[in-house]
Amino acid sequence: ARAIWGFRPQTIFCLQLVTYFQRAAMAADASSLVARYGAASGEPTHSAAELLRSEILRSHAPNNIPAALKGVEIGAPALTKKAAFEGQSGAIAASFDACQDAGAARWVLTLICDMLREDSSCFSLFEEALGKQVNVYQKLLDVVTRPGTEQYVADKAAWLLSSVIGNAPRFFTEAEIRGLVESLQRQGGACSELGVLDALVNLLKADTFRALLWKLPGVSETITTVSAQNASSSYLYKCIFAVWLLSFEAEGALNLQEDILVKKLRDVLVHSRVEKVIRLSLTVLKNLLGRTAFAEQVVELGVLEVVQQLEYEKWRDAELYDDIRDLACQISARVADMSNFDRYERELKEGQLKWGFIHSSKFWADNVLKFEQSDYKAIKMLAALLHSTDPTTMAVACHDIGEFVAGHPLGKKQIAKLQVKERVMELMGSTSAEHREVRREALLCCQKIMLNKWQDMDNIPQ
Repeated sequence: ARAIWGFRPQTIFCLQLVTYFQRAAMAADASSLVARYGAASGEPTHSAAELLRSEILRSHAPNNIPAALKGVEIGAPALTKKAAFEGQSGAIAASFDACQDAGAARWVLTLICDMLREDSSCFSLFEEALGKQVNVYQKLLDVVTRPGTEQYVADKAAWLLSSVIGNAPRFFTEAEIRGLVESLQRQGGACSELGVLDALVNLLKADTFRALLWKLPGVSETITTVSAQNASSSYLYKCIFAVWLLSFEAEGALNLQEDILVKKLRDVLVHSRVEKVIRLSLTVLKNLLGRTAFAEQVVELGVLEVVQQLEYEKWRDAELYDDIRDLACQISARVADMSNFDRYERELKEGQLKWGFIHSSKFWADNVLKFEQSDYKAIKMLAALLHSTDPTTMAVACHDIGEFVAGHPLGKKQIAKLQVKERVMELMGSTSAEHREVRREALLCCQKIMLNKWQDMDNIPQ
């Protein structure tokens, strides 16, 4: 070296020592980024995690990694990494055992997660390991829950474990799913908000556990309480992706809280202008529009106007305009169907009323004159339902009679002929605990009847 470069051996040693300390300092700085940016909202440590990952990709492999991975570049293609694991009995288990060391954990988990993201066929390695009774669940859960685990490592371990469960659910039990979710949501846990969300979304990919997962405390809240205005686009996209997965479940299989989900999707369409977020939101609405409960909320919450407004925005993807127009047409068709007076009559004939769009102010404004048909037959049927034994039916009947009185020119006269006011006042005085909603709607109905009386008095000549 001295002959070629003119350096003394002592100088070369010093240069090597300086390089070593520089690398060590860079690694320490990258690790501290997790804590430095830990307070950011929406996507708490995403920037720090990306910087740390970049540093790991530039670093050399630690000495304590499994023998099967020595000589494998961390940035190598997925097939190269997969070949290193194939035929090496115990390589998967040894990789997780090496994660006891923080430096090895960063390197190993980054290598494996990148491999799986690049080529999903690599999940076969884990299926083979699980088939050989390798306790993948416990080894990775230990990494997630170990005291002092840095956020980057915890997020990678949680993503890896949940991805394996999502792709090979038959190897896991409901008790293990509960345990993982509880660990992810534990107060003071090592995972970031985005890391927890990533793991939950991966678990939802397994239709075997989807219903169970949605019932577990905190899961639905994590997904449905996201702020459409303040959350980062990646966090928001993940939440909508979770709803997209849920949209494939059979109608009624899950308690999806239609009003909350539709409001959230509407807010996303109002506030977000990230194309992938908008496109996925439109897709979710299309998937759910065939369900009556969702369709009613979409119509009642004015989603049609929000979707139509999107057509006047500037989008880079021309196909997005087609998606917007297509969804607008579908919602318009649902509006026409749900505003149909025939549908209201069908519900009257069934003898059981329930809250929905056909009992809204908009419906009555559009259809109040149609109640004149067949000598006010629908009103007579509505009045008869005031004597129903179902509290909801009686409450809706009171509400609708009030809407008829307020909206029809001869509403008060028709109601007087049917002696409806007397029955409404009886319901106002009901003392039954289950009639709380009935009493409220009866009071509002009576107020509308009396208001019309005072309006009539104003028209009497002086």
